[in-house]
Amino acid sequence: MSAEQKMALYSLHRYGYRLLFVRHLPSGPLAVIAQQNQLSIIDRHGDVNHNPKICLRD
Repeated sequence: MSAEQKMALYSLHRYGYRLLFVRHLPSGPLAVIAQQNQLSIIDRHGDVNHNPKICLRD
């Protein structure tokens, strides 16, 4: 994870978000986080997307 992603995750941790996994993409690391059943992502710049178009397999 980038430093920006770590800072974003740290600020969301107090709201109950937890890190699920990090994918290493050509564009940089992508952190997938969750709060109960709500998925979000943090891009390499630390920007959070609370409505990502991703689907996790069971």
